[in-house]
Amino acid sequence: MGTKTALLFPGPGSHLPDVLGPFTAPGTAASDALATVDEVAVKYGWGPVSDALADADATPTTHPELLWLGFYATSVVLAEHTREAGLAPEVLMGHSGGEITALAVAGALSVADGARVLCERVRALAASDLAPGAMVVVATDAERLGHLCAALGDWSLALAVDNAPRQSVACGHTGAVAALERLAAAAGWRTTRLAMPYILHNPLLAAAAESFLQAIADIPVRAPAQRVHSPLLERHVTRGEDVRDVLACHLVRPVRFGRALAALHRDGIDAFVECGARRVLTDLVAANLPADVRGVAALAQRTSRAELHDLVAELHGDGTADPDAVVVPPPLKPRPGPAPSPAVTEPRPSLPGRIAQTAAPQHGEPAASAQPDDPSAAPPASTGGRLPGNGALLDELREVYASVLQYPAEVFTDDADLEAELGVSSIKQTEIFAQLLDRFELATPSSDVRVSSFRTLGKIAGLLRDLADRPAEAHH
Repeated sequence: MGTKTALLFPGPGSHLPDVLGPFTAPGTAASDALATVDEVAVKYGWGPVSDALADADATPTTHPELLWLGFYATSVVLAEHTREAGLAPEVLMGHSGGEITALAVAGALSVADGARVLCERVRALAASDLAPGAMVVVATDAERLGHLCAALGDWSLALAVDNAPRQSVACGHTGAVAALERLAAAAGWRTTRLAMPYILHNPLLAAAAESFLQAIADIPVRAPAQRVHSPLLERHVTRGEDVRDVLACHLVRPVRFGRALAALHRDGIDAFVECGARRVLTDLVAANLPADVRGVAALAQRTSRAELHDLVAELHGDGTADPDAVVVPPPLKPRPGPAPSPAVTEPRPSLPGRIAQTAAPQHGEPAASAQPDDPSAAPPASTGGRLPGNGALLDELREVYASVLQYPAEVFTDDADLEAELGVSSIKQTEIFAQLLDRFELATPSSDVRVSSFRTLGKIAGLLRDLADRPAEAHH
């Protein structure tokens, strides 16, 4: 029996700088789709998404279209090329905002209308008069996190995302989320605050959801031309009415992604291809399903059209190839010129206080994710004392990153871009950095230090040395 494939679409934060060039030749369907998304972005007062995606220095703060439409444009372009390469998935599935992408790729919405839906979502959230809120990833299952939210007795707290057995997301008013983080730390559960401007997937957003639905009431919807599974509805989307149901509950209902993966696997799906930048959902496949299920990241790093076609061909080959060869990035090719300058290209998690050494979380829909760490892959215990010399420190960083990520150590050159070239998500970088702080007995930096903006081992080594040189009272 041949491989049965699901195409997965990640949500906001799933983009990489300057990776779409090989896929957007003028006059192609992918190029036309990207131009369509650009037109919608400009109509809503933003800049072209293609410009932001091509700019290594663009950030969600300076280019909001990067956060709210960058993932959509990336996935729509890649979907065109997976079709061209001959991939015929049995089902499409998106993660939160990625559900809109899945519906557009399946033909339930036009590319322009899918982009418009996402823009109206932002308008509805921005117009909401809710008190300031926050979203936090907690390294535990959804049931335990739900009980913890209930125990706090704050009506604003709610489970937002159920990603994996050791990764869930809660959101609510800022004070309530801070209390949740304290209780989670006491229970030994690591937490990671998501740097999102708005909360998502919370009943608090009922009024915003009504405004959102009014704004998109004139958008035509159709029955999908391909099968779509919705983690929000926890069922297949087969009719136009189902599409409306997805949009109606989009802001207020939790994303049950882990359960959705399990449901598709029970239906016989044995390969999941992430149709987006990086390996956000690929890691969730590994965290939820048996080891023989394949998780493939189509754009974990800079990739050529030929490489994408080879990936699809290998996926539907005779099954004798090593499945891990598709998932783990190959050794880097020589790169001319200096490494790209550090840039913030997605919502950045901060380090809210010392992070407990327990199972590492991955992020929920609002930003992309990193799978819970295997304790057996954790780096050795703290070395204590002063940092080693420059060369020894870089060697040690290579050892830690290779151990945690299960990549060959040689791919971690001093100036390799962890995001753009190795597909390491910002939250995974933050998790590894927390382990490095404990390893070298350093205090957590203040919350204005975005670890994920230090995107090479050389720059991470410099940050560690800077922290080691600061007086103790300068740390938080």
